[in-house]
Amino acid sequence: MNFLDIVLGLLLLWGLWKGLKNGLFLEIASIIAVVAGIFGAIHFSYYAGDYLSQNMEWDERYINIAAFIITFFAIVLIVHIAGKFLTKIADFAMLGLLNKIAGAIFGALKVAVILGALLVFFERVNSSAGFVKNETLESSILYEPIKEIGALVFSKVLKGDSRSDSERQPQIVLDNLSFDFPIFVIQNNNTP
Repeated sequence: MNFLDIVLGLLLLWGLWKGLKNGLFLEIASIIAVVAGIFGAIHFSYYAGDYLSQNMEWDERYINIAAFIITFFAIVLIVHIAGKFLTKIADFAMLGLLNKIAGAIFGALKVAVILGALLVFFERVNSSAGFVKNETLESSILYEPIKEIGALVFSKVLKGDSRSDSERQPQIVLDNLSFDFPIFVIQNNNTP
């Protein structure tokens, strides 16, 4: 067990505690919100992008980023409100303890999904920039399983996407470093 395992473990425990506090329905809504938000932002952010491009004088790359963020948060907000409503119904039906215990499990799962997505991105950045030694990552007990959860979520979200691989996996280019990122494109036009 190394420092990375301690950080990941503490974050998972935080998710467990938060899930215990919120309950099952709100935690399920949170998981659905994250996955649906990513899916919806990838597949439907062009609606917000079209609106922004017609009403704003921004560079296209900023419009794409803003459209993704707006779509993601709109979907997350709608699903979160539905989860709050279901939690109120569960409290009224006196399912409080069962709701809280199951919420703890789903809270830890939600944090694992978010961390996994971040670790997928981090691994690609780290392979180019070398922030963390490979030995540290390989000796970690939690790194690989949590990263696989993120990879699984991305593979399910992008499954059935009719775009080509190059459109689905655009590249971020920063100076002479480049790596794949599955959501949007940022390019530095000042590269030689």
